[in-house]
Amino acid sequence: MTDQKQSKKRSRIREVRPLTTDERASFFILALYLFAFFVSAFIYWDSLMLKLAGVFTLFGGGFLFYAALFISKGHDDDKESKHPLRSYLLSFFLMLLMLFLFRFVGGLIDDSQIALFTLYGGTLICLVIFRKALIQVVSLAALSSFIFVTAYNREMILSGELKFKDAIHQCGQALFRIGPIQDVANMLIAGNYVNYLNKVDYRDEQINILATREVIGSRDDELEKTKALLSFVSNEIYYVSDPNDGVEYAKDPIQTIIAGGGDCEDQTLVLCSLLESVGLKTYIAFTAYHVFALVQFDMKYPELKVEPYVYIDGHPCYALDPADPGAQIGYSAASRLRIERVFDVRKKNMVSFELLPQR
Repeated sequence: MTDQKQSKKRSRIREVRPLTTDERASFFILALYLFAFFVSAFIYWDSLMLKLAGVFTLFGGGFLFYAALFISKGHDDDKESKHPLRSYLLSFFLMLLMLFLFRFVGGLIDDSQIALFTLYGGTLICLVIFRKALIQVVSLAALSSFIFVTAYNREMILSGELKFKDAIHQCGQALFRIGPIQDVANMLIAGNYVNYLNKVDYRDEQINILATREVIGSRDDELEKTKALLSFVSNEIYYVSDPNDGVEYAKDPIQTIIAGGGDCEDQTLVLCSLLESVGLKTYIAFTAYHVFALVQFDMKYPELKVEPYVYIDGHPCYALDPADPGAQIGYSAASRLRIERVFDVRKKNMVSFELLPQR
């Protein structure tokens, strides 16, 4: 009877054992997520409750961090990790392969919703199918990208320009924006936009005559020429939507000028044709629902009191949105955080862009 009582008493005693490598990795990653929540609560959100929750998660994260790094490891073979270092290395390379594959496939899809489902849904399915080590590696990669985006855009975050949702959106882009595969995908993606880019004809004689007439009093100054041509397109060519049949129609600039109207794509094509015709460097920016132009000046203009919209190869570029009547340099109806692709008008290829100047 006494032995039975002692056995029951021992069974109620909680088992205390050293952490395995898997558990250490999970604790460490979870601790980092809790720290990230703590930081986010104070820089992204204004809610007092979230700030208090952030303080509690800081202590929880500290405990998990201590448990992951400083609790001694056991020597019993049965307690060792099922996933040694080689498993994590294999999972890392498998993750890179997954991101390459899904970024390549998703980049070929025009519909943004289907592309997102392909990218993130495919990744989720792989995580469910493959081993735990892969989940840990991908979780750490996602957290690392969030930390990088937060640190890189700290000035925009502190000024309130970059919100938490936008930071998460940039994290998703960072995870799937991977070198050589993206370059191949970009060439194929560009094929979908060639119809637009081929419409820009800055060598057309009529375009040149019209552009020259509009900038005749600009003293060949880039800023003055841009103001004159932006004013002409935004005030003389009215916004008229395409037929609502799910197909985009890109008109030749001359046709748009003769008609006196067109949608944002048509207006942007006219503006870029006119600007390029008188020697300015332009790009076309695409968001999910809007198209507008970007201009790059060779000179600095202190009188231009607006911030560059994006930076291309380290050079500031300013938004030109002719769909807005009375449009001004540096302003667009589309947020620069929503820009998906930017194309060089002359080279007809996709270019990389930055929201902040390269440090």
